[in-house]
This record gives sequence, C-alpha cells and structure tokens, in this order.
Amino acid sequence: MSLFSELKRRSVFKVGGAYLVVTWVVIQVADTVAPQLSLPEWVPRFVTLLLLLGFPVALVLAWIFDVTPEGIRADTTTNGNRRVVAVGVVMAVAMAGWYWTRTDTGIGAAAEARSIAVLPFVNMSGDPDQEYFSDGISEEILNVLARAPDLRVAARTSSFAFKGENIEVPDIARALQVGMVLEGSVRKQDERVRITAQLIDAETGFHVWSESYDRDLEDIFAVQDEIAGAIGDELKIRVGGERASGATAVTVDPRAYDLYLKGLALWRTRTDQGLLEAVEDLEQAISIDQDFARAYGGLALVYSVLADYTPQISYEAAFGLGRDAGERALALDPTLPEAFAALGNIAVADGRKATGLALLERAISLSPSFASAHQWLGTGLVPAGRLSEGLAALERAYALDPRSIVVADNYATMLLVADRYEAAIEVCREPLEADTETWLCRNVDVMARLHEFGPEGARSSMMRWATRAGPGPERQAEEVLAALEGLGDAYAVARRIVGLPVRASTDPEAGVLFQLIEAPSLLVLLGQPELAYEYMERSAAQRYGFPDWGLVMPGVDPLRCEPRFRTLVERLGMVDPRFEQVCGGANVP
Repeated sequence: MSLFSELKRRSVFKVGGAYLVVTWVVIQVADTVAPQLSLPEWVPRFVTLLLLLGFPVALVLAWIFDVTPEGIRADTTTNGNRRVVAVGVVMAVAMAGWYWTRTDTGIGAAAEARSIAVLPFVNMSGDPDQEYFSDGISEEILNVLARAPDLRVAARTSSFAFKGENIEVPDIARALQVGMVLEGSVRKQDERVRITAQLIDAETGFHVWSESYDRDLEDIFAVQDEIAGAIGDELKIRVGGERASGATAVTVDPRAYDLYLKGLALWRTRTDQGLLEAVEDLEQAISIDQDFARAYGGLALVYSVLADYTPQISYEAAFGLGRDAGERALALDPTLPEAFAALGNIAVADGRKATGLALLERAISLSPSFASAHQWLGTGLVPAGRLSEGLAALERAYALDPRSIVVADNYATMLLVADRYEAAIEVCREPLEADTETWLCRNVDVMARLHEFGPEGARSSMMRWATRAGPGPERQAEEVLAALEGLGDAYAVARRIVGLPVRASTDPEAGVLFQLIEAPSLLVLLGQPELAYEYMERSAAQRYGFPDWGLVMPGVDPLRCEPRFRTLVERLGMVDPRFEQVCGGANVP
C-alpha cells in the first residue's frame, strides 16, 4: 500500500484539516479577547506557538491511533511508525524555527509595542486641489498622537512617503517599524467635513477600530482630538499630553485653517520658494484669525529655517520674526510644541545654546514623537561637546522619520564628527535615491567618501551631485578634485573658495557646490591652513549659518590643537567634541 493511501486510511488528512480550522478560530479569538481583558501582549503569541507545535503531534497521533466504533485503538501495524514520528519531530522543529524567525524579523518584534504610522487620508472631495486639506487633517491627527508619552509615532515625512503607492499595510508597517497603522478619507464640502478613520493592526491586517465623523469646519480641532482619543482608548494610552485649559474646545475660522494647512505643507518642502509662500499663507491665516495659536507656531517654524534656504532674508531678520511669532503662539497656547521647538532652534543658532537646548527639551516633553525637535536638539548638543547625547537624539529623530532628507542630512553630518563615515553614507543613501533634486545629504556623502577613501574614492559621488547641480558646481568639483590629486593649482582653487560669500550656497545662481560646513575641511585638505583660518574667522564674525559645524568636522583636525583654533572655538561659545580625542587633555568651554 502506498504512503498516500495509508495516510488516507488512517484519517491523517482529515485530522490535519480539522486541526487547522480549529487553530485558525482559536488564534482569532485569542487576538480579539486578549486586549479586551488587558492580558499581556505575549499571550496570543504563546497560544499561536502552542497550536503550531501541536499540529505535527496531532498528525503523529492520527497515524498511530485509529478511531473505531469500539473506541480509540492503537494501530498495531508498526510499518512506518518511526519514519512518521521522525517527520513529525522535524515539522515541529521547523514550525518553531519559522515562528521565532518570523517574530524576530516581523513587525511585532521590530516595532515598539505601542507605535503607529498615520498614512495620508484619501481626498474624497472630488477636487485635486483639496489634496493638501486631506493631507493636513492626517498630519494634525498625527501631531495630536505625537503628544502621547507612551506612543511612538512615525513622522509625517516618512509615513507620507507611501502616498499613492500600492503597498500593503504590513509592508508599510515593517518599513516604518510600527505596530499600528491609521488610514482614512476626508470629504470636504463648503463648511462641512466628513472624516472616516480606520485603525489597523499591522501584523494581521485586521481593522481594530473604525469610525466616521461629520462636523463643521469650525470644530475641526475637536474632531481631530476625538479621533486621537479613540485611538488612545484602543491602545490603552493617554493621548494629548499637556494642554492649555479649554484647548480641545478651540474653534478656528475655516479660511484661516485652510491657509494654515497650506503653509505647513509648504514648510515641509524646504525650498526657498516653498518657504516664502508658506510665510504668505500663514501670515494671511493670522490676519483672518488673530487668536490662531497654531498659525503663529507654524510661522515660527518657517522663520527658524528660512535663512538657511534663501538669501532673500537675513538671519537677523528671520530670527527676529520667528521669535515674535513663537512668543505670540505661546501666549495663546502655552503647550504648543512647535513654538518651543522653533524658539529653541533659533536660540541655538543665535549662540544661546543652553536656552535653546532647554526649549527643545520642553518641546519633546510635550510631543515625544516630534522628529524635528529631536533633530535640532541633537545638532545643538554636538557643538556643546555632548557628542554621544547629540547622536542619540539624532538617532531618535532618524528612527521617527527615516525618509526625511533633512533629518538624514543632519544625522549624517554629525556622524562625520564621530568618524563614522560609512554610517553617514548609509544614512543618506535611501533619502538621496528618493529625492534626486535636493542639495541636502549630497555634500555629506562626498565628505564622508573623501575622508574614508580619498579623492579617487569620492570622485564618482562628487561629480554625480555636481553635474545635477549645474555647470558652476560641476566646474568647481572638477577643480577641487584635480587640486586634491596634485594636478591643479591648490592655492588658486582654495582662494576662489575663500572669496565666495559665506551664504553663497543658499543662492542657486551662485554656482557653488560646497557650503560653509565643508569649506574649512576642504581648505585644509587642499593644504591651505592659513586660508582655512581666514574663512573660519570670517564665518565666526557673522555668527549665523552654523559656522560651529565647520569647526567640529574631522577635516580640520590638523588645526584643532592650535591656540588660534581654540580662540575661534571660544568665540563661538562651543565645547569642541573632538578636542580630547585629537589633542588630549581636558576639554573646557
């Protein structure tokens, strides 16, 4: 008799099929009941493991024992028993191995127990121009959830990177390392809005909770809080953090809210034109509703970075306007994390590092998943001599927002300070592949390769980015590479770098590849330390534009121990994070 016929005669197939059906039902019941009874999160997994291990045992028992009208009897035929038992043992081991491998690499193990990504809600208004509104609703719900101290929320840049992509929820969750995903739709009509939201367990793909809300636009913040609160109830966490009295009952003019969402969307672009348009939209929102705290907070965020991206406004002017907007926002809502973060970023850039770091820490306490606040805290800590703490803050920002080119650029830059060149290259790899137009991360990639592999190893990267940037940067890259390889006039090339305005990199017409941060290292690599000092002293005199970043780069190590360099460090109020490593001795402010 064949093995197949013998398995059929002994009802092994029937037992296996019945066992799988019962197993599926039990797993679903365990997944549903365990959260409602507040059982530990390992309980459903333990049940699943036991049932998986029981499957080969059930098959072996079905082979050995036979169900007859007289009861259960052992089959006296011993032929094949040892082989079947051996197969059962192998199956049990394989299933246990599959289970542990799956839990080690799947969503559940990689993601924190309470973590969520808010996907961009679908625009159901029938008007493509309303796309920013549905995106804005998603972002505002994300911001409310980000205030929960026990919840890790994937940042907007990363969760919105999947917009329009035909990717399954478990795959998105795995990429963002989250356990839950919120998706939904928005239908806006006149002064009414209908929001539908669904919370999905990323591991199973099942809906945990769903609800629809019909509201007037004036009550939009209330419904956002209501949705976030419902999610908090499902996850058994407190959502919202600290709030000003009556904050959840705030109303806003729908026209102002519309402009506010447009402004925030433009802030995310980090382009000169986008940021300037964001200022216009947010100022117009404030003119409509002068008590709209979030519009002031958004305006402060824009002004805190505006001068880094356009030469059309000075740092002094941008920071002054940013401080005014941030302080006005806090006067209206003392628990607004965006305002604290913007004021902190401005204070650090203005040389008031202790004040800036305290403000950024306050922003994080109010919104623990605020990636930009972690990012700015990290880049403020490194020039304060706290390299390991700074890298930890930047690593947190990168974990929250792995698709953000801005976060990646800042994190990778500070990885250079720690001599972690390959890590810096890797951090920038995916963001650069996703955004081929940005200048962010390009120079970090080049400088990391220069330090790690020399001019020849950096040539391909430098010329790739320079070619995309235009004829001027391409010409500058060719000159620098030739000089570094001993084939050009290093002094002439260095003299041209020193002769450029310090803010030339913010002007797309200037034809500049390298920025204030890279210039001192390049000048030292070109063998022109005196010109490097000239450049650094001129940068320090103008104070703004983060000249301290240029001084913490490893490329200026040959100058680091000299009194002239130490004077520059003191003038900028820094604590050199590389001094002890390079020079030895105590590192004092």
